[in-house]
Amino acid sequence: MAFGEKYTGDLRYGGWKLLLVVVSAVSMFLFYMWFYVRVLGLDLPKTAILKRQNAAWNTRIDQMSTRLDRYDELLSLLEVRDDRIYRSVYGLDPIPQAVRQSGFGGENRYAALEGTALLEAVHRLDVLEKRAYVQSKSFEDVWALQQTAGDLAAHIPAIPPMNTDPFTYRLSSPFGYRSDPILGIGKRHTGMDFACPPGNPIYVTGDGTVITVKHDRSGYGNHVEVDHGFGYLTRYAHMSRIDVEEGQKVKRGDCLGLSGKSGRITGPHLHYEVIYRKDYVNPAFYMDLTIEPDAYFEMVRKPLH
Repeated sequence: MAFGEKYTGDLRYGGWKLLLVVVSAVSMFLFYMWFYVRVLGLDLPKTAILKRQNAAWNTRIDQMSTRLDRYDELLSLLEVRDDRIYRSVYGLDPIPQAVRQSGFGGENRYAALEGTALLEAVHRLDVLEKRAYVQSKSFEDVWALQQTAGDLAAHIPAIPPMNTDPFTYRLSSPFGYRSDPILGIGKRHTGMDFACPPGNPIYVTGDGTVITVKHDRSGYGNHVEVDHGFGYLTRYAHMSRIDVEEGQKVKRGDCLGLSGKSGRITGPHLHYEVIYRKDYVNPAFYMDLTIEPDAYFEMVRKPLH
């Protein structure tokens, strides 16, 4: 055998041997991986690393969710207190839940997070941020009104609308449901009726602005409405004479005019209403009819004749 042929044969033999070694090594590696994963139930090193990282992130997300739960609870308490106490005291309507809980418009800002555990947490964080912003604006509104809080006591309709001398009037119909004196059917009476002869002075029960002066032959007849701010409005109906005009500023105790029997009525009386935040409330809750007439006249200004 020539030297070249022997060398070529050795080379071929060595190549097959190397190939066999490589195939054997790959087979052993694949068998090892199969045995490691399928039989022993263990993760590959890279998979194990990724799982540890994922577990760490899930722990952080869980911690974030716990903190968001706490922030949500605290913010909810502030919102309830704001609507029921702070805004109510100053005559502000509650903020609708649709406004507090409103989301974000426009394109899908969470597209990159679809299918991830972060999606819910980020969405909750955005909603809380929006609610916090709405709440901060509400506190700004309350703060602005609080600056005039000293005027609140003067604006609340807190005195009777006419002389408290029991010999000058009779409380003919209180607030609440009654039989309508004209129709004879059950109907809600939205104010208090002070039966009295025409010509009794009628006094505004709190500081405010006259917003309505109307002369009518039906309904309330000649009547006046005063906006006191802070959610309060009062109405004085069936008057014979009106001494104020729309837009006029009035102080508690100013005379608005005289009682009468105008409008839809069965007898002369003053019909007096208190409206708080667009709802009729019992005027008796805002006045003391047992106050002595002398003390009452110290609070009011006698009409000009």
